[in-house]
Amino acid sequence: MNGKILAIIGNGMACNRVLEELGEHHPYQRILIMGDESIPHYNRIMLSPLLAEETTLPAITPHEPSWYQQRRTEVLLNQTVNNLDIRERQLTTDKGVVIQFDDLIFATGSRSFIPPVPGADHPDVIGFRTMSDVDRMLEKMPGLKQAVVIGAGLLGVEAAVGLRHHGIDVTLLHRNPVLMNRQLDATASGILERELTNRGIHVMTGVSPEEILSDSDAISAVRVLTRDGVQSLPAQLVIFATGITPNAELAKEAGITTGRGIAVNSQMQTSEAGIYALGECCEFDGNTYGLVAPIWDQAKVLAKQLMSPSESDLHYLERTHLTKLKVSGLDVHSIGEFNAPDDSCDVLTLEDLTMGVYKKLILKNDRIIGVLCVGDVSDSHWFYDLMVSDIDVTPFRENLIFGEGYCEEFERDTA
Repeated sequence: MNGKILAIIGNGMACNRVLEELGEHHPYQRILIMGDESIPHYNRIMLSPLLAEETTLPAITPHEPSWYQQRRTEVLLNQTVNNLDIRERQLTTDKGVVIQFDDLIFATGSRSFIPPVPGADHPDVIGFRTMSDVDRMLEKMPGLKQAVVIGAGLLGVEAAVGLRHHGIDVTLLHRNPVLMNRQLDATASGILERELTNRGIHVMTGVSPEEILSDSDAISAVRVLTRDGVQSLPAQLVIFATGITPNAELAKEAGITTGRGIAVNSQMQTSEAGIYALGECCEFDGNTYGLVAPIWDQAKVLAKQLMSPSESDLHYLERTHLTKLKVSGLDVHSIGEFNAPDDSCDVLTLEDLTMGVYKKLILKNDRIIGVLCVGDVSDSHWFYDLMVSDIDVTPFRENLIFGEGYCEEFERDTA
């Protein structure tokens, strides 16, 4: 222990993962965490099941106070850092708390992007990123009959399902004709749309919000542009799930290099010595992040850098991750290329659309470069392992789409 103080701005999943990687034997005398929420750290990826009442806040709160004490770590809740002095190595919160630090981590995450649609500044228009967003939704439940969710990416679909669980009439809007178009092709989107419709969710694709109408203090409708013209959809609550914006303003104001996010190198260092960033607030090699999986890799690199900066040879590398839709009873996994990027690729598919099962593999040079599994995801992790290991699938290619068990059975029968 060297008597130094590590300050971390942000108490989300990036911060928590760094603490887990550092363990109890980190080199700092103290670690001080500033969190702008009033509750302890929780698992944000479980917000959708929380909204759908499939879990509870205590169940997704991973650590007791003793866990932090063992790591010489103190969490200051409900504290927003509004000033950072790099030269003096000092930060100040909105409550007037002043903290001197030796090293600093930005783990400030991101916020929901609310597009400049007229009326979108109404209090009943919210995003879906934090526990406070869920609380606001739950506060509106008494008397809430109709809601509109704008954006059918991962979070939009999950929010729509969660609201529908409460008996609310939900309309899910998406500008693209394909739902979850960053993860799915048209066939998979069709299965998803049918399942959402069966759950009582009204899905509209190829539409754009034009205006949010409010009557006195309450929202009354969302006006949308469809293929057939303008249509008004009744709504009392509007959820935007149309992307995120990295929380990089504090770093920029302090003179740290930023782009869309806080610029870092492959060891998560910013342009200032001893100051780091990771997660949804950072930008590496032109990329910003909206999924949890890359954060795990970044946290491992950063922890190694903090433990032994002069010896660390671990660098962050971009890699493909498995994306999952977190909706009970609807399994969707997407990895890498879900459409063939060029004519040199081969596409293997297995479809049983009546049962809602669809598997698709994209091969290039007899190696998997993309996986899409809907309805049956039992082999998605095996496909992923083959993909990241760059395995030549030629020996079992004819049976590959049927999964690991079938390939193993076939090998035994032909041995």
